[in-house]
Amino acid sequence: MQAKPFVATHKIVKKPLRRISAGEAPYRNLEDPGLYVFVYDIDLTMVAHADNILLVGNNFKGKTDVTGKLFRDEIKAGALTNGTGWMDYVYVHPVRPNLYYKATYYRLTTGSDGRSYIVCSGNFKSCGV
Repeated sequence: MQAKPFVATHKIVKKPLRRISAGEAPYRNLEDPGLYVFVYDIDLTMVAHADNILLVGNNFKGKTDVTGKLFRDEIKAGALTNGTGWMDYVYVHPVRPNLYYKATYYRLTTGSDGRSYIVCSGNFKSCGV
């Protein structure tokens, strides 16, 4: 999957957070709009999102996908326990209508400000269409 290599090597600092939220490359893949980076702080507040700037500043603790899965809380738990991992859930594709299965790779990292962040990027799964 393409999501893992980017997240695995990225260091969070102030400038990249702004670049992520601006949707700049390489934080958003222009050829595959469903592949983008997003970042939570340790309290599950979105601090950067390459596809939807309106999500930045919102807290997602306890919020589910349409199936009732607390995927963000599970991402946080996995990041705190293992440092990295994969999470499957249902989400809206940025350019296709309807909901799709998504597999997101996440990684716990320490920013240049000394705070902990969870850097994520995922791929939407093919529906065979």
